[in-house]
Amino acid sequence: MALTTSPASRNFNGARAIPQYQRTWNNLRKSFSWAWLDIVCQYRRSKIGPLWETINVLVMLTGLAVVSSAIFNSSLRDVIGYVAIGIIVWSAIGALITEGSMAFVRNTGFVTGSTLGIDLYIGRSVFKVLITFAHHLLIYVLGVVVGLIPLGFTSLLALPGIVLLFTNGFWVITTLGLICARFRDVDPIIRNLLQLAFFVTPVFWNYRTIASNRQFLVDYNLLFYFIEIIRSPLLGEIPPASHYLAVLGVTIVGYLIAWLTYRRMRAQLAFFV
Repeated sequence: MALTTSPASRNFNGARAIPQYQRTWNNLRKSFSWAWLDIVCQYRRSKIGPLWETINVLVMLTGLAVVSSAIFNSSLRDVIGYVAIGIIVWSAIGALITEGSMAFVRNTGFVTGSTLGIDLYIGRSVFKVLITFAHHLLIYVLGVVVGLIPLGFTSLLALPGIVLLFTNGFWVITTLGLICARFRDVDPIIRNLLQLAFFVTPVFWNYRTIASNRQFLVDYNLLFYFIEIIRSPLLGEIPPASHYLAVLGVTIVGYLIAWLTYRRMRAQLAFFV
């Protein structure tokens, strides 16, 4: 008896429909290729390419490490690893937010002139930040080589933290991309708030030295938990379970918000951009 294909497994042209999981995987692959091409094109005529951004981060963390050691009366050797990893992770967080706010506006021509799914634009932005983040990790490797940062099996715990960070990047870019496409004034507001968040988040200052009456700056700062689940393992410490629970809670709530935003605004996206 010959096997037949049910109508439900074929699209309106009579071709076999692609399963959802395969479509998602194909879109992720296309997004990564697109992001890689963005990086290549951006630095086509440069000798060291995206490492220029890594050099910028290196210069920034050197300055902040010197200032932090002077303010908190600590040795530069003690704070350099803490500040370096904090700056690297913060750069990824900031890039996800700023890339996300303009993700659809930046792709106006494709949004209005093609039938590509919006997950391609979202994945493009996330993977572009991920590639840049991978280049910045060379600073961490340099710190390990010169003995400024410890290396052990605990460092492997940073991998789940990195996965959680960029997993959250998808809902952040979905939500901000749609909202900022509709309301253009939201983007500069977000950028200004991000600058403020940099100073109130323990990126270059040690949260353990903060006064008890200002501990709320750490306890209620969700960005702090995303930094610590990556920084603590890379410094040889095991993050408490509460940090992971906070990040998982943000992930669940974030994807719920993204889903609601998508349902409400997706159909009008072409008119927004």
